[in-house]
Amino acid sequence: MLRSKCFLIANPLLKRLEAPKSNLIFLLSVKDNLYNAKDLVSLVWVKAHACNPGNELADQFAKIASSCGADMSIPAPYSYVKRVCKEFLMNESNSYWKNSTTGKRTKEILPSANQDLLINNKYVIYLLTNHGPFPAYLCRFKILNNRDCLCGEHGDVKHYLTSCMYAKDYHLLLPTVDARTHWTRKLFKNCLFLNRLKSIFEMSRKICDDSQRL
Repeated sequence: MLRSKCFLIANPLLKRLEAPKSNLIFLLSVKDNLYNAKDLVSLVWVKAHACNPGNELADQFAKIASSCGADMSIPAPYSYVKRVCKEFLMNESNSYWKNSTTGKRTKEILPSANQDLLINNKYVIYLLTNHGPFPAYLCRFKILNNRDCLCGEHGDVKHYLTSCMYAKDYHLLLPTVDARTHWTRKLFKNCLFLNRLKSIFEMSRKICDDSQRL
């Protein structure tokens, strides 16, 4: 019986395949195929750009495929193909987000994936995830020994937004549960709000730094 080895350059991909849980349909399909061929195929990681003959040959064929591939004619307008691809990706994203067991706080504010709310502001990410310069978060990783703020209250994102005495000049009035999504859409592009958010979290970072020195 012949046995084949597949050499992978992408170490993260190999780790994803080894992980016991995965929500991605593609990875689940690959796992099923590997399981069915467990006596015939094995995966081995090789270092990239290390003069490995098989790897160099794969790179060569990849370059040929990208420059000399056959033309593909799709009997549909470009705008239609673009729209269908966009709808497919959004449906996949929403399906993954809906079935995910993490990100509970973020889901309360953003219950579904939305292309209009692409976020690259780190302070907004702090707000949505509660992952940032907060004692309650940093204590999880033993960076700080106490979950509480220097003022004595529980040091999470809500504390600094609404009640911390050190950030009182920048406090925000948070919305009700039903209004969170609308509130989020309205404020994410508000420069005054973003500047206030930045001031709050810079203060929380300073508090964390001071706590670490104690």
